[in-house]
Amino acid sequence: MQFKQHNGKTSHLRGNPIWKITMCLVIGGLYAQSVAAHPHYWISLKADMILDEQGRLSKIRQQWAFDVYFSMMTVKDVVNEHGDKQTGLRKIADQIIDNLSKFHYFSTLTVDGAEVILPQPSSYQLNENTQLEQPILELEILFDMASPVIIQDKNVVWSVFDPTYYIAMNYSTAANVSIQGDNADQCELQLDLPDLSRELMEYAQSLDRSQKDINGLGIKFAEKIRINCS
Repeated sequence: MQFKQHNGKTSHLRGNPIWKITMCLVIGGLYAQSVAAHPHYWISLKADMILDEQGRLSKIRQQWAFDVYFSMMTVKDVVNEHGDKQTGLRKIADQIIDNLSKFHYFSTLTVDGAEVILPQPSSYQLNENTQLEQPILELEILFDMASPVIIQDKNVVWSVFDPTYYIAMNYSTAANVSIQGDNADQCELQLDLPDLSRELMEYAQSLDRSQKDINGLGIKFAEKIRINCS
């Protein structure tokens, strides 16, 4: 099944070389040359939770859609560096996934409060699509669970976030998450948005991009998808 296209939100980055941008993306958003320090919402998310014939969670399919500005810079640098766009996008995808593996792919799945460790993606690709005559890069990732996860009558929470917060990652609406497969009609989704205090927002905006988050700031800004299957 193909992911549907959707809009990313625009961030404001300066034109760093592509290898710097890519490495910054996957190690928490530290940029060699940055503008005024404040968080940017710039990756839009979609996810499909796929159930097996017993109603267990067997696959998780993700899509990350990057904002127009980042996509334009990346496509331009891919062509300049590799000549062939598709070859360059494959190499960048390999690099992103390799580095994300060190950070649990920025993805957390918990069942009754216990974290389920995600396996290495069974497949992934970085594609270029066009919206309003502008390029949009979309990273697609598929996780095949090593052992299907029982989620019936369980408290299941799915969340995707950058630990440093400087890469904001948002579903925006529960419609961007689906449950597919057997017994999917027995499940309900709920999107919980973070409850942010003014003090927390001001603190986040005060941080320089070169500062690592050591107090779990990223998770405080994370959206949570709650899945309830009866």
